[in-house]
Amino acid sequence: MTKFIICANSFLWTDVMSSDSSDEEALAAFLFYRNRRRQRKSRKYWIHPYIERNINCRVFVAAQELQHDDNKFLSFYRMSKETYLHLVTLIKPAIHQRNTIFRECVSAEERILITLR
Repeated sequence: MTKFIICANSFLWTDVMSSDSSDEEALAAFLFYRNRRRQRKSRKYWIHPYIERNINCRVFVAAQELQHDDNKFLSFYRMSKETYLHLVTLIKPAIHQRNTIFRECVSAEERILITLR
């Protein structure tokens, strides 16, 4: 006998050893399960257009503006610009990532600024 368990997002079956179970039921369950997996919706967006439009409205843009004023940089990040640059040279090799053809990665400088903020 084959027991069928239908959940909201998945379809499971268990095969209990008995003389009533058939290969046809197992095959039907397998085909149903495989077709359910194929019917799942694909992503509409890799990056949602709302986020993509605001890609330049990052913390790093604010940091670039703060680079021109030492006092504002110090009060915003509680660290001098020189100390920040030294920290970047120490940590960057460990957290550096590469851009892919799908999207740009978050730079090491941005990661450090986000951590500091």
